[in-house]
Amino acid sequence: MKKRKMKMTAALLAAAALLVSGCGAGQTKTDAAVDRQVEASLSAYGQEAANVPEDEQQAANGQEAAGQSEVHAEAGGQEAAQEDVLVLAYPKDLGDMNPHIMASPMYAQDWVYDGLTALVNGEIVPELAESWEISGDGKQYSFHLREGVKFSDGSDLTADLVRKNIQDVIDNKDGYTFLQCLEEIESMDVPDKTTLVMHLAHPCNSLLSDLSFNRPLVIAGEAAFPESGNIYQDGVKKPIGTGMWTVEEYVQDQYTLFARNPYYWGEKPAFSYVRVEVIPEIETVVNALKAGEIDMYIDVNDGLSADVYRELEGLGFSVDMAEGTQVTSLSLNTAGEILGDVSVRQALSWATDNTVISEMVYGGLQKPASSYFADSISLAQTGAGRYNYQPEKAVWLLEEAGWKLEEGRDYRTKNGAELEVDMLYDTVFKNGKTIGLVLQEQYKNVGVKLNICEEDSQIFRKKWKEGDFGMILYSSWGGSYEPFATLAAMRTNGDKFSTVQKGMENKEELDQVMNHALRETDEEKLREDFAYIMDSFFEQAVYIPLTVSSTLAVYNSSLEGLDLEGGKDVMPVGSVKRKQ
Repeated sequence: MKKRKMKMTAALLAAAALLVSGCGAGQTKTDAAVDRQVEASLSAYGQEAANVPEDEQQAANGQEAAGQSEVHAEAGGQEAAQEDVLVLAYPKDLGDMNPHIMASPMYAQDWVYDGLTALVNGEIVPELAESWEISGDGKQYSFHLREGVKFSDGSDLTADLVRKNIQDVIDNKDGYTFLQCLEEIESMDVPDKTTLVMHLAHPCNSLLSDLSFNRPLVIAGEAAFPESGNIYQDGVKKPIGTGMWTVEEYVQDQYTLFARNPYYWGEKPAFSYVRVEVIPEIETVVNALKAGEIDMYIDVNDGLSADVYRELEGLGFSVDMAEGTQVTSLSLNTAGEILGDVSVRQALSWATDNTVISEMVYGGLQKPASSYFADSISLAQTGAGRYNYQPEKAVWLLEEAGWKLEEGRDYRTKNGAELEVDMLYDTVFKNGKTIGLVLQEQYKNVGVKLNICEEDSQIFRKKWKEGDFGMILYSSWGGSYEPFATLAAMRTNGDKFSTVQKGMENKEELDQVMNHALRETDEEKLREDFAYIMDSFFEQAVYIPLTVSSTLAVYNSSLEGLDLEGGKDVMPVGSVKRKQ
């Protein structure tokens, strides 16, 4: 078979949407409207309460932008001037800003709270901890806090309060199996008010990264703790942090008004206030931008299409884009009835042309991915091979595996059964159906029937965890979570990430190597561990990488100073100012 680049026009995609295959007998077709993505954490997004970075509830739909953008905040008894307020849009409610759970968006938690460390352009840097030392055996970390740091209520940051926050998360560590450090921290000492010493059971490669997450290991003030002292279980009393912004006013499903923290220890933002309007629909966001009702939209959920992005640029809006670290991939069920055969998994890998998804779905704004992890994760780029688009290899593998294409049929059969695979995606994944349509055409070219299956978040994650899927469409966590938090989830029995790998021939040994990688202090041996891990993923065709995320921003041309390099977990509006 000659190599043929598949071309699919927008019209064909629209027509194909009417013919999408269902997910097996009794399943409905996936033509329901796609809502915005929930994420994390872990997650996660979300990001998720169990162990995904962001998995929050969908904000109320239908909220109109008109009438929402006027700000009536008062500071010091005086009404805030409109030009001193930066107005943004976000598709969901921001919640109560509990720093130790995953219910609020990560960027908003990042505005209010700081951690001991931070991730800047892929590097771990000091934040509340000005410096630290690590013992030779990797089992003791001594953190030295910045002096003079205050919370937004004027109270002092102390090492004892840092310990109290971290202990609150440790006491509820069952919700965070991806945070290896929670398993390793045996005790914490406070020799003085600015020093915290952690004693670990074993070395922990992820510790500094874990502490840089926007949640849950950020530091809240004493006034944030409920009477029980357990923020995780009983909620945050007040969102009091050391971050650049503090919550001034919150109206559920309408808006949150942030005020500049007068005690912030770093460089103060130019604006006195940031108001985040809840606008679920991207069409309403675009109209609000055009009407001047909002100043800026930073797309952290892939809701802004390339066509709209470029249209707004043509209308004179300022635009910006930065490559992220999240990778959208297909996770294949290695223990599944069909995909339990490694030959079929390899065939699908050769049959996937992710350059078409990059162009057709994202207009080239997201580049093709080469691995489950972004290229910026250097450890994960060692030792692994790559699949590229070679459908003739896919055909050969399927033929060798006994899947024959009979004359007059579109799909292969074996022992009377048709070769079909379900692709499951969360309804909050904006481009899930469109990606499925592209893949459906590509796989049909080699005789594989792809059923595109949309499920709400709860059912999606339940099926994922229980192994009730063929393949999962999902975006990796990215940022500080990579690669160690992801490995911690993959090696955890019963975790949905582990479920994907359940049928791998070397799963037991792979788990041991991942555990070793979480604790190995010798860099050469650590790279050997990752070479084994990535080779295993490649040889057994566990993941099919599609595209690398991009963060897009559209804003009023009167603004300047935006820097998107922080990635999708942050909205770096502190540097934004109005042009003089």
